[in-house]
Amino acid sequence: MEDNTRLKPYKKDFGYSYTLGVFPTLELINNKPDVISRIVLSTKSESNQGVAKILEFAKKSGIPALFDDKTLNRISPKENCFAAAVFEKYDCSLEVTANHLVLVNPADKGNLGTILRTATAFGIENIAIISPAADIYDPKVVRASMGALFHVNFCYFEKFEDYQKAFCGTNRNLIPFMLDGQPINKVAADLKDSDYSFSLIYGNESSGLPAEFLQIGTPARIMHSNNVDSLNLPMAVGIGLYTFTNFN
Repeated sequence: MEDNTRLKPYKKDFGYSYTLGVFPTLELINNKPDVISRIVLSTKSESNQGVAKILEFAKKSGIPALFDDKTLNRISPKENCFAAAVFEKYDCSLEVTANHLVLVNPADKGNLGTILRTATAFGIENIAIISPAADIYDPKVVRASMGALFHVNFCYFEKFEDYQKAFCGTNRNLIPFMLDGQPINKVAADLKDSDYSFSLIYGNESSGLPAEFLQIGTPARIMHSNNVDSLNLPMAVGIGLYTFTNFN
């Protein structure tokens, strides 16, 4: 985008997005500096150590960095945002032989960002997203991920069948998480010595996975008390990632 383009609140059809916050901006700088086109800073941030690192990067790279409260307030709904980077959207592809996390119709932007951060923490850096789904480039997702977005490969698919066609002929254990599945520890133990990669598959926040996923791979269930009907999606993903990365 042109350096003099007037920045507006994010919309999905933009070819660019924003990091809102010092830490996500530093993660972008450290992982994908080539997609940054502009940096906007708060006049209240001059003594911030992270902002000093951002300015050092801008000076070395020649990326424009301006103190501009008016623009920052326009693109960020949070008053305490000290820094934002404008970055061009980019394409990713999933690694064929890597373990995958598959999210079927995730709708909540905060949840999606939290899941990206959790997946990165457990070393799962290939994320398949089945549409319709939240926009991974939305600044709310980027901020909730604390910049983990820039560590992962991700790819959207129109249907789960499209993901299957692309990857499931490649010696892969499919593990849908469902209330009627086998206990998660049993599934993980049974697959412990498998040479195949795994795909952990989760449904959306309100309805989970459709019943037909019981016929796919080896469905797993996170065992918990009957005092609640289910766990929230980021928590369930975290437990699944912890279990399978420790058994495998």
